[in-house]
Amino acid sequence: MGFLDSILKKKGAEGEQAEGSVVEEASVGPKPNPLAKLKGVLNHLEKIILGLVLVGVAVLSVKQLLNAKKDMSVIDEESTDVQLMGRMLNLAEERPSNLIDLVNKALEKPDAINLEGTNHLVFNPRVWKEIFMTNTGQALLVMDSPNEPLGISALRVTGITPNKAYLKARAFIGGGFVRHEFTWVDQDYPVQPYAMMRLAPQMAPLRTFLPQQPLSRLGMAPLLSARQTGWTPSTNSPARPLHGFMGNNAYWLRFNPEFELMVAFKKFSPATPAQLGGARQSPAQTIPGVVYEMDVIQGTKGGVYPYETNSVRAVSDVPIEYIRGYVASFAYETKYHKKLELAGFREGRRLMIDGEVFRVFRITGDAVSLVSDTEYGGNGKIYDKPLQRGAPPVRP
Repeated sequence: MGFLDSILKKKGAEGEQAEGSVVEEASVGPKPNPLAKLKGVLNHLEKIILGLVLVGVAVLSVKQLLNAKKDMSVIDEESTDVQLMGRMLNLAEERPSNLIDLVNKALEKPDAINLEGTNHLVFNPRVWKEIFMTNTGQALLVMDSPNEPLGISALRVTGITPNKAYLKARAFIGGGFVRHEFTWVDQDYPVQPYAMMRLAPQMAPLRTFLPQQPLSRLGMAPLLSARQTGWTPSTNSPARPLHGFMGNNAYWLRFNPEFELMVAFKKFSPATPAQLGGARQSPAQTIPGVVYEMDVIQGTKGGVYPYETNSVRAVSDVPIEYIRGYVASFAYETKYHKKLELAGFREGRRLMIDGEVFRVFRITGDAVSLVSDTEYGGNGKIYDKPLQRGAPPVRP
């Protein structure tokens, strides 16, 4: 029995050892990773930092508020009343003697500002001119002023001459019948375009400073008039063109817009027997005293201004005058310059005054408008110069 017991105890010990090993092996598995816990903390790190920042901001705000209240209490404790020092001003004794007069004058009507001329300095900057003295050889710096004008301020318009054209209706006897003829004569206004001037290459840039020659002086008089017969009165017929610059005859129109004059012949007064008798006695068979009623239409193709229509009554063989344009003349004289006469200026021509280039861009019957030419370094400012009849005024 003792032997058997020892064997059973041994077996039992081995079984317990084996069972313990099994349990020990079963308990062995994957160990927990500490980085996994750290990753969870990192995922919430931004929220943690933001929370700490908000807490810090709140603490600082409260601290600043407490400091502000403390400063305000200190100011309230130390504030004192402001005391005015000195004496009161006695206006009756110390005001200027002419103060009342100045106030009354301002309340009534102040002096008017004189804006005449181009150098009044109200809205214009001061303009200084460098004058070269020929007697001393030195340059003198002088300010342009109303009393001593310089440059464009000293330029005066001394004359404006109109360029006239004529329209004439004529009744005459032809083939035993009363016939009608219309004539347009435009000898003064058309000029040779600058683009057609033949100059040496070195002189070409100066062509717009030269006077333009009228076409009537260049052998082109036939183009400057038009005469048409065979007209019959009608209230419904369209106007007929009547000018010399039509078709192939007007080659100069390659450089100029075409001026058009059209006539709508409406009606005329019948000739009396006495008028017919007088016409048969004249060489041209012209019937005097016949009255015409017509619409005259004139304008420029592609021009700035629209076509103009005028209802006209005319007498046979009596011309009607039209103003086609103007020619201006200038005079320039200052304290430092001798008088200079400038003539023959039409719209588009340039001139130079004291080193500045101006272009004549509009001429009317009583004024000339010039512009400081930007193509030659000007500022584009417009100067209106009235025609000065008689003695020149004090201001330009």
